[in-house]
Amino acid sequence: MLVSPVNLNKINNNNCLNKTEAAFGHGINSKESPYSAKQKAIITATSTLGVLASIALLAKHAGYSLKPSKMFKNIKKSYLATADFEAKEVIAMGAGSCLGGLAGGYIVDKNKDNRRAKRRETIMQMGNVSIPILTVALLIDKIFKNKSKGFKAIAGLAGVGIGVALSNIIMNKLNNYIFDEGKNDGRKMKVTDFSAHLDDVVVAAHYISKADWVHAIGRLVPAALVIPGLEIGHKTAD
Repeated sequence: MLVSPVNLNKINNNNCLNKTEAAFGHGINSKESPYSAKQKAIITATSTLGVLASIALLAKHAGYSLKPSKMFKNIKKSYLATADFEAKEVIAMGAGSCLGGLAGGYIVDKNKDNRRAKRRETIMQMGNVSIPILTVALLIDKIFKNKSKGFKAIAGLAGVGIGVALSNIIMNKLNNYIFDEGKNDGRKMKVTDFSAHLDDVVVAAHYISKADWVHAIGRLVPAALVIPGLEIGHKTAD
């Protein structure tokens, strides 16, 4: 789930963010990051560790051993190789990525305004991860469960679009409430905001088909879910 970089307007005299723009896609422009290569590496490491920690918890809950000797004994039967990444798994990995990215951002940046921006971005990214995939799961796996594959494919794409729009509205309002910033409509949606939720499309495909190629592509979902953490870690107040 990749996001367009979030731009924050200037900080007012009270050092508070007086206006923000909502982010609800996925994708990071590293050229805009003010951090050094070492700092970027730290953010990448903590975001990745967050995803890996979530995978470990999911594997443990599913009954898989976390002992290295057993984990690598038969890779083809490991959790990563066999698990179906659906809504629950995506949200768990996304949460790990967000927390990891926030931790990395705090490590490399002590500026209170930048940390505030990272906390706001954490809330936005949690919505970016969870709301679209929940909308997709609701439409395909519940409401239109007995429809044809073609119909469910259309419903899946519609679910991504609806989820992105809902994420923008809900998380904007939640952020404004939490940070006590009053009414703020955020930025308007763009067509490009919808193009980056390819992991949601992959998961939607899994709900529709159990084909081997769909399962194989699904192995890329954990890597895609590192991106929200990078968005958070690199977020600054200007």
